[in-house]
Amino acid sequence: MSGWSYSGILGLAAVALVQPVPATLATTAMAQERMQLGTPASAAVEFQTQVGDRVFFSEGSAELGSRARAALEAQAAWLKRHSTLPVMVEGHADDAGVEAHNQEVSRRRAEAVRRRLIESGVAPERIFVQAYGRDRLIAECAAPGCSAQNRRVVTIVRVPDAATAPVAKPVVEPNDTASRRSPRRLY
Repeated sequence: MSGWSYSGILGLAAVALVQPVPATLATTAMAQERMQLGTPASAAVEFQTQVGDRVFFSEGSAELGSRARAALEAQAAWLKRHSTLPVMVEGHADDAGVEAHNQEVSRRRAEAVRRRLIESGVAPERIFVQAYGRDRLIAECAAPGCSAQNRRVVTIVRVPDAATAPVAKPVVEPNDTASRRSPRRLY
């Protein structure tokens, strides 16, 4: 018989459960907790947590792989359900070469994502494109697995702010005195 016991395995499982949670998972957990508590989550948070907001590319490429196409299909389905929300498609790069090359490849990546969303039924006038090149790196490192995080396109849902939100109609007060009584004060 080996030195393992059932209680020993459970102890190891319990230790594994108390490991620190990465910030992205903690953010997702907080958003889900807010939704369960009845606090309305913004559409941007809902999009990010339920669908995912980014796709990744090979070095020097703007071609969508199978994972990226599947992610964009999910994004398009969500965006079609929320047809009034505009989106910004941000292209990013971390490729060898001069800044002009990185700017161009990030633009081509963002345009590829935009085309795919349009092909999937999202209205073109809702999709705006921005290329950042190497300006907004997630990770600064030389390892291929690490730098691959920077070769991405992020789809950002733009929720209208109060300045652009439609103005509510004014409330019309009734003329009869019974309905105009001041509300009862509770102390």
